[in-house]
Amino acid sequence: MHIEQRLELLDSLPPLPAASMPTIRAFAPEVPIDPNKPSGTVGNEMVNLFMAGTGEQNRRDVNSCKQLVQHAATKLYDPQKELYQWYKYYVDTLQKLGWITQASQLKEQTIKRSGLTMDTVALYVMQGFVGANISKLAELSGKGLAKIKQSDGLVDIYNGTANVGSDAKFDMSPIWETKEGYPMMILNCNTLNVRESSRGILWWKSTTQETRIKTAAQAVYLNVDVYAGIRQAVLDKIGATAKNALADIPNMD
Repeated sequence: MHIEQRLELLDSLPPLPAASMPTIRAFAPEVPIDPNKPSGTVGNEMVNLFMAGTGEQNRRDVNSCKQLVQHAATKLYDPQKELYQWYKYYVDTLQKLGWITQASQLKEQTIKRSGLTMDTVALYVMQGFVGANISKLAELSGKGLAKIKQSDGLVDIYNGTANVGSDAKFDMSPIWETKEGYPMMILNCNTLNVRESSRGILWWKSTTQETRIKTAAQAVYLNVDVYAGIRQAVLDKIGATAKNALADIPNMD
């Protein structure tokens, strides 16, 4: 795909709305991100978990791509009712921006255990993709969820425009940097019923012995050499005010 075609695609995507609520930055000063420590980013129904060693530019590129393309996908499909159509558009569009796709998993499945939470469901889905890293990700995802719940500002950013009801969609994705310097990510989007929690997925804990979920997960990495040619166009499309719809969780070690 030529750069002109990528730029035409960006022109066709819907612009992001300006952030209409106070962000975490209104409550506390930003803390610099130490790339040698694990960290996270929170967006609307999205948690990006960056493992130690992920560079600042790769962090920004992951956040920008996901924020822009998830918004475009949601304009076309309801992710709670049409997860697979939503996810196909999402992945196809990421590919056109320079992301390379590898293993994928789209299915409905039943987890036969009680006491599930948002992070344990995410780990259940990811375990086939991350192998020996699962223990590190278990610790990181648990810390990330706890950090969000401790901050009203982060909760507001995560909930965004979502309706907090019986059905929920969430994206909790780990990212690390390859030896070639590319950001590698497990796109991990899921929908499930969280009727046990009146406060939504962040506080949900299953009380039944079985939980039915729809999962859409895929291993992808960004060709940063390709993306460099459209990076500024992506940032221009997002706009300065829409960037306030994201917030960092620094130094989660």
